[in-house]
Amino acid sequence: MQLSKSDGICAKSRFLDGHFPGNPIVPGAVLLGLADQALQDIGYEIKTIQRLKFLRQLSPEQPYEIEIEISFPLAKIAWISGTETLANARVELRPTDG
Repeated sequence: MQLSKSDGICAKSRFLDGHFPGNPIVPGAVLLGLADQALQDIGYEIKTIQRLKFLRQLSPEQPYEIEIEISFPLAKIAWISGTETLANARVELRPTDG
């Protein structure tokens, strides 16, 4: 299921400070946070990360989407731009308290 789609991270975002001047990339922690937010929107949050692999860089303003396949309590997450997988993960979920 596709949970999130974006036209990209704003090139002036403070998340990009120091990642890398002149050739910025979106930090992996930001990608993970975006996936966690998408999961929280449907009542879950990441409990543990079992596996996380970054395959390609995401540049500012580069469109991407987050696809999540849930088989509770586990989920597979993929960050995709066009036809390229940028990263993938296997995580354990827990319900949010809200």
